[in-house]
Amino acid sequence: MKFTRRELLIAGLGMLVTKVTGCTQSTTTLSRRPGTPWPGSISRPTPTRAGTHTVSAPRPVQPTRPVATTAGPPGLVPRSWWTRSGPIRSKVNPMKGINRITIHHEGHTPVWFTDARSTKARLEQVRNIHTRDRRWGDIGYHYVIDRAGRVIEGRPLAYQGAHVSQQNPHNVGVMLLGNFEKQSPSQAQLTALQSTLRHLMAKYRVPVRRVYTHRELGPTVCPGRNLQPRIASLRTSGALA
Repeated sequence: MKFTRRELLIAGLGMLVTKVTGCTQSTTTLSRRPGTPWPGSISRPTPTRAGTHTVSAPRPVQPTRPVATTAGPPGLVPRSWWTRSGPIRSKVNPMKGINRITIHHEGHTPVWFTDARSTKARLEQVRNIHTRDRRWGDIGYHYVIDRAGRVIEGRPLAYQGAHVSQQNPHNVGVMLLGNFEKQSPSQAQLTALQSTLRHLMAKYRVPVRRVYTHRELGPTVCPGRNLQPRIASLRTSGALA
C-alpha cells in the first residue's frame, strides 16, 4: 500500500490512513433487523435478491417534504469548521426530498480522540479518499458524530449522499466516527445520535420503520456489533417517538 506524504503525516498523529475509508462491504449475508420485538405498526423491508447477496429493499415511499440547504439538527457544527472545499457539483445529484435515514460507523481505525484538531483532520482524510480514490463528488455522509458528541455537517443535505449502494435517493446518511466492531460508541455519541434522529424524523416525517442501519440495507457489518443493538433499542424503546 502506497501513501502520500500528507497521509504519512496524518498517520504520525495516530490516525491510520487506509485506501478505503467508510463502511466496508463484506461477503456476509445481509442481516435482518434484530430479533427484539417490533411495535405492531413497524414493517420490515421486503427481501429481494441481488447477485449472491440477500438485500433488504425498503418499500417505496414518496418524500414528504422538500429539503432546505440549511436543514440540520440544533447545534450543528457547520461544514466550514473542518473544510474549505465544497462538493464537486458535476458529481452530485439533488436530494429532492427525504423519506429515510441510515446509520453507519466509519469502520476502520478505532477513534479515541475528542479534540477538534484530530477530528477535523480525520474528516478531511475521509473526504479526500472519497473524492480522490472513489471519485465521488464529496464526503459520502450528511452528518458525522464524533466521539465528543459533536454533530458535524458533512455533505450538504441538498444533495444525495454516497453511503448505501444503489439506495442513496431520499436517504440521509448519519455516520459515527469509530470502528464499533472493535470499540463501543461513547455516551456522548449515543446521546447526540438520538437527538439528531429525533430532529430529522420530526422535520421530514420519517417514521421509525424507515430508520435503518447499513447492514439492514446491504451486505456489510456496518455499523458494527457494538452499535447495531443500540440502534435496535432506540427503535423499540420509544426513544425515537
